[in-house]
Amino acid sequence: MSSNIPKAKSILRAAISRDNAEWDMHEAIVEALALMDRKKPTFVAKKRLKALTWRQKLKARELRSTGMSQNEIAIRLGTNHGRISEALEETEEHAA
Repeated sequence: MSSNIPKAKSILRAAISRDNAEWDMHEAIVEALALMDRKKPTFVAKKRLKALTWRQKLKARELRSTGMSQNEIAIRLGTNHGRISEALEETEEHAA
């Protein structure tokens, strides 16, 4: 089950507003807590590509400055656009 904070808040608010004995406060809290917790995924794909070396990062930045797209750079360097994006973001962080 995925988290649903708005629904959890609604359940808790409803539990607080009730003052009759038929409402089970414990049940409401358990239900709300279940909606607030995120379950760990049962499957996570293994990383297939290593992080770029500093030389590859420099090359990616150089190619990007010529107007090449991240996808084209990824193909040229034998990686994926996510790794290229990471390398370019590092450049922006260091420049700031």
